[in-house]
Amino acid sequence: MPFKQLTGLLCILLLIRSACADVIVTQGADFSADVFPGDGRVVMDLLGKIWVLPASGGQARIMTDGLLPAHRPRWSPDGSKILYQTSSPGTASLWLLDVESSAASRIGSESFFVQHASWHPDGERIIFSSQRGDTGLDIWETDLPTGLSWRVSSHPGDEMEPVWSNNGRHLAYIRKNDDQYMLVLRRHGQAEVDLLVSDQPLSSLSWRPDGSLLTILRQDGDTRSLNMVILSDPPLLRQFVAGEDFFTSPVSWRNRQQMLYTADGFIKTRDFGDLRSRQLPFRATVEEPQTRPKTVIARRELEIIDPPADRLVIRGARLFDGIWNRYRNHMDVLIDGGRIAAVEARRDWQDATVLDLGNVTILPGFIDTWSAMPAGPVQQAGPRMLAYGVTTIVTDDPAHDGNLWEGEQSPGPRVLAAGDIGTARQEAGERPYFFVKVAAGQADDRATREAVQNWQARGVPVLAENWNTGLGIGADLLAGAGSLSGSPVGGQYQDLQVAVRRNPVTLISGLADAATPGMSSLLGSRQARELGQRALPGRRFSSVPGVAAVASSIVLGSKPNGLPPGLALHAELRALAAAGLRGDQVLRATGSNAAMILGLDNQIGRITPGAMADLVLVNGDPLGNAADTLSIVAVVRNGRFFSLVGLLERAQATTGVE
Repeated sequence: MPFKQLTGLLCILLLIRSACADVIVTQGADFSADVFPGDGRVVMDLLGKIWVLPASGGQARIMTDGLLPAHRPRWSPDGSKILYQTSSPGTASLWLLDVESSAASRIGSESFFVQHASWHPDGERIIFSSQRGDTGLDIWETDLPTGLSWRVSSHPGDEMEPVWSNNGRHLAYIRKNDDQYMLVLRRHGQAEVDLLVSDQPLSSLSWRPDGSLLTILRQDGDTRSLNMVILSDPPLLRQFVAGEDFFTSPVSWRNRQQMLYTADGFIKTRDFGDLRSRQLPFRATVEEPQTRPKTVIARRELEIIDPPADRLVIRGARLFDGIWNRYRNHMDVLIDGGRIAAVEARRDWQDATVLDLGNVTILPGFIDTWSAMPAGPVQQAGPRMLAYGVTTIVTDDPAHDGNLWEGEQSPGPRVLAAGDIGTARQEAGERPYFFVKVAAGQADDRATREAVQNWQARGVPVLAENWNTGLGIGADLLAGAGSLSGSPVGGQYQDLQVAVRRNPVTLISGLADAATPGMSSLLGSRQARELGQRALPGRRFSSVPGVAAVASSIVLGSKPNGLPPGLALHAELRALAAAGLRGDQVLRATGSNAAMILGLDNQIGRITPGAMADLVLVNGDPLGNAADTLSIVAVVRNGRFFSLVGLLERAQATTGVE
C-alpha cells in the first residue's frame, strides 16, 4: 500500500490530545469491519477504538474510549451488542459493548489468552480461541447468561478463527499443526473433515449466509488472496479476488450476494459476481496531533567497582563488535581496569595474560532493557543470569539494589533502575532512572502528559505498556509488538511503523510466547536443564508478529514474556529472529540499540576501546542462527572472566538441581 494513501492515518497515530484542531480520517491501516445485515450499519476498529457508521458510509461515531486497544468488532445477531477484544503486553480479553448505552463489560475474569471471537446465531453464546492447557490454542465456547465455558476442540497444534454457520448447525475453523494449515469443517452430527490442507498461511474465515461456501484469506509470500471453498462433494477451491492488499479481517456479508471487507486502507464492498469492488467511504473525526520533539536522552556514566588488576586479552576466531554488520576475524580484545583498552588484529602481547579460546565468537554482553528481577538468593541469582550472557538489566522492581552483583565474590549483571510514572521521584544524589513507565491502565489525562513531558525534558525516556495510550501521550518507548493493532505479516501496515516515520518511537520487544520457534530447544539447553527452568511461557499471540519493517527501532525487553530472567532474554532473541530481523539486527536489539536508549552508547553494547569489558563468548555463528547465542563458553563482566561451568556451579549451589 503506497504511503501517500495513509496521509490521514499518519497524523493520527501520534495523537496528542492537548492539540486544538480536528482532523478527518478517511483511511486506516490493517483495520477490521463488520456489517449488521438488519440495517447495514458497519462497525470498525480504528486507532484502537470502536466506531459505527451508517450503511451508506459517512461520519463514523466513536463507541469506546477505553485505555486498552480494541480490535476485531463483531455485531451480535440482533445488532444490540458488539463483541470485541482488547490487548496489552501479556493479556488479551473479550468485551461486550451495549450499543444503546455505550457501556462495556468484560467477558469472564480469567487471565487466559483469548482471541478470534465470534457469535453463535442464538445470540447467547460466543466461540473463540484460547490456550487453557498444554495443547496450544483450542476452541472454547461461553454461554453469556451463565458465564459457563466448555472446550470444543483439543488437537495438537492450534485451532483458530472458529465460525458457526448462520443456522448454527455447522462449525468451521482453521487448524495449524507444525507448518501446515487446515480448513476444518464439523457438520452437525458428523465427523470433522479437512476441506483444505495448505503449506501457506490461512486466516480470516467466514461463512456465506446461505451456507454454500466459506471465504478465507490465503497468503503467498507477502501477498494475500481471497479464496472461496465451495461446499460441494468434493469441495472446490477457487480464487475469488487477488491483487489487493487484504487486511487480516474476515469477509462480512450484508446478504448472500453482497460482501464487505477491508483492504488497501479502505472498507470495500463487492457483489458476489462483480469483478470490481467499491469503496464505502467513512470519516472519523479526531483531534489533530502535534509533532513532539525527540527526547534528548541524558548521557549516563557508568562506574566500575573493584576492577580487576591484571591486563587480559580475549582471543577468538570471530568478533561481532556491535558496530559493523559482519564479523571481524582473528581479533584480540585487550582488557585493562575493567574496560576495553584495545581491539586489534591478533598479535603478541608481552604485558597481558592471553586467553586463546579457539573457534569462538566474541559478542558484546547482552542487555535486557526491561527485565524482571530473578528469584532466589542473590548469590545464585546473579550467576544464573550471567550463565545466559546477560551482563546488564533494567528493572522497575522497587526492591532492586544497584550494587547487588558488583565485584568478584558475587558475580551477576549490572542492575539499572526504572520507575513508575505515578510514584517515581528523582532527588539529587539518588541512583538515576533510565526510563519511567506508564502502566497499561494509566489514564491518558493532562496530569500524565505533563509528567511525561517533565521526565523527557530531564532526558529520561518514557515507556508505555500499551500503544494506544503511548502514542497519545508521546511516549518514547512502546512495550510489545504483539500489543499493536492487527500487525500483518511483514509489518507492512503496522501502526508502529507509520508512527516511527513521523515521531521516533522505539519498540521494546516482548514478543516471545509458547509458540515462539525454537522454544523447545531453548528449554532443552544446558543452562535451562541444569538450572531446572523447564516451564513454557504462556500463549500470547496466534502467530509470530512481523516487525522487520521497524527493525532499527527495536530493543530487547523480556519482562512481558514471563519467563525467568536470562532464559527470557534468549526467548526474545529467538522471537526477534522469527519476526524477520537479520542476525545483526537481533544482536543490536540486545546490544548497541539498547545502550543508546539508555544513554549508555559506547559504554555497553559494543566492543570498542573505552567501553565496559562485558563480553559473551559463544560457539557457532550467532549472526546466522540466533540460537547460537546460547552456546556460551564463558562470560566477561567488568573485565572478570567467568567460565560457563563455574557460573553454573555457583548458580546450582542452593537450587537443589542434581
